[in-house]
Amino acid sequence: MNMRWNCALAVVLVLAGAIQANAASPTIRDEFDATSVSDNWFSCSRDENSFTFGKLAGDARSAATQVVRSLPQNNVLAFAWHPKGCAREDGSYDRDGSERSELWEAEKILAPIGADIWYRFDMFIDDSITPTTGRFVIGQWKQTNSPKDAPVLAQRFNGRAFTVSLEQDNADPDRDPKNVLCRVFIASQETAPVEPGFGNPHTLVKPAQVFSLMKTETLSVGHDTDDLAHGTAPLSLPGLTGCARGLSVTRYNSLPDPFGKWTTMVYHLSLVSDQTGLIEIWADGKKISKTEGIVGFKPFLAKESQYFKFGSYRNHAEFATVTRLDHYVRSEQKADVDPDGTLAPP
Repeated sequence: MNMRWNCALAVVLVLAGAIQANAASPTIRDEFDATSVSDNWFSCSRDENSFTFGKLAGDARSAATQVVRSLPQNNVLAFAWHPKGCAREDGSYDRDGSERSELWEAEKILAPIGADIWYRFDMFIDDSITPTTGRFVIGQWKQTNSPKDAPVLAQRFNGRAFTVSLEQDNADPDRDPKNVLCRVFIASQETAPVEPGFGNPHTLVKPAQVFSLMKTETLSVGHDTDDLAHGTAPLSLPGLTGCARGLSVTRYNSLPDPFGKWTTMVYHLSLVSDQTGLIEIWADGKKISKTEGIVGFKPFLAKESQYFKFGSYRNHAEFATVTRLDHYVRSEQKADVDPDGTLAPP
């Protein structure tokens, strides 16, 4: 009898543990088919943006639609956190020197930092971004209470070129003390002015470029105006002289041209600042790159969470940009984001 009860108790404990583990990183799905946003998301409302949700006119698809418009420059005051200049309940907010129209994952669904997790989403980027457009981020992964206020991973569209960058601590002993972040581009559109990455030299990959975030006293940590070359040695070589450390990046394909159409993205992530970090990227069913090693910043705070946010985040620009998000899935299981194996092939 005791043995039977012990077995039953063991089963209950195992099930409870599984429930608790699942609760730590629940599977999230959102088709944005309602006319208001679900409680999976926080809308960062500001004067220069607007949000609509639901079925698109003349299209079978539903989506979250975000518009960012030009903000008069005399409204730009200072950097502040709420979170990062989003409107309070009374509509007021602290200007942060940027223009944005972002959806943030809600606090109640955040995954633990470093979780082995898959993301799938369809994104639409309109045709407004030009070759002379500066900083333009649409899609970021960040760590709560990060020791450095910068995205661990970001989709960047500067100069009308789709790239993906990771950040880590700048470990270059010869760096300027103000130069605290090291930015490494791990994927790029073929038309990007610089082709970062690694892999077979007979394919699309050119010699690697390592970038760092150059800081000035007028910039908040993690908010850049320019990406400047810090070194040109391939990261795979011993005795690396650039700022990046402890990374292995394999490139397979270029990122697609995302402008004026829908693009399906899949990310497999483990965002940790030791040698076990992992970033795998697919776009429209093609594997783009695999990055292993140090991702993010020390100290690694395992008690913190990671969060995804999507939508325009830019310096001042004299035009409006429309972005859309659809078919969002986040899960610890690849099968949930790619059930038939066509979106994230090996």
